[in-house]
Amino acid sequence: MAIFTLISPLIMVGLLGFILAKSNWFNKAQVDALSKFTFNIAIPAFLFQQLANADMSTINLNIYSAFYLPLLLVYGLAWAINYYFHQHLKRDLPASAVYAFGAGYSNNVIVGMPIALMVLGEQVLPTIFLVISLHSALLIGITSVLAVNIKQFNGWIFLKQTFYNPLLIAITGGFIVNLMTIKLPVIVNNSLLLLGKPAITLALFLLGASLAFYKIRNEVKFIVTASLLKLVLLPTLILLTSHFIFQFSALTTMTLVILSASPTGVNAYLIAKQHAKHQETIAGIVVITTLMSIVSIPLWIWGLSSLFPL
Repeated sequence: MAIFTLISPLIMVGLLGFILAKSNWFNKAQVDALSKFTFNIAIPAFLFQQLANADMSTINLNIYSAFYLPLLLVYGLAWAINYYFHQHLKRDLPASAVYAFGAGYSNNVIVGMPIALMVLGEQVLPTIFLVISLHSALLIGITSVLAVNIKQFNGWIFLKQTFYNPLLIAITGGFIVNLMTIKLPVIVNNSLLLLGKPAITLALFLLGASLAFYKIRNEVKFIVTASLLKLVLLPTLILLTSHFIFQFSALTTMTLVILSASPTGVNAYLIAKQHAKHQETIAGIVVITTLMSIVSIPLWIWGLSSLFPL
């Protein structure tokens, strides 16, 4: 009951976004405009301000290994499933890479971070930032390399698409300010706080709204397979690496598992559109993992709370 009480406001905000978009009270253009402000200004301001002022003294760089080794394993498994078993896109490198991206890319900023903060508190922010700092760059980078013909590969365009990202720029800037122990001027800090305050609420609202524009038509088996890889196998593997191999604290382990148990992010659909592969499949994965996570994330939190009493 306590877990549901903590998470239910997040679900309600997302549900409101879905209802308003589905009823056309918010149309696609309005959702896109709000999304541009949220992901280009509000969330970067929130991330930069929080990271610039965070206590990074207890950070453990083994977090990268504990999180990303299982992630790469799941990515490779999903790639192989599409490459060897898909009825129509077998041996299709771009399609396999896009499918793998959909099975591994977590909606950390919109879902994972708010839930981790709500359940565990702001002391887990450094761990969240460490994961987010590499997440998009690594997966988009790998997918871009695997999905393009080597003769058509343009290194400059690849670097620009991978690193010219407001979220990544904000995190990198926040890290630099933090490591150099630069104190933000009060006016700058308060302005960033003001911009960042609605970030989480807007992101959750937009997540719900975006689901109103996706439909599930085909590829049900592959959608369900990717969803199970994303919501069950990946968090399980990260629990094993975090707790049994690296022996992290309960707080760090729970944070990493919650992040990995987040549904597939909407960026996966943008990647599918960019490469013109698996658009309907990835849209289905986004919808199904988001709906399933309403149940699966509370179950993960309940199980982790039983295993690691805080």
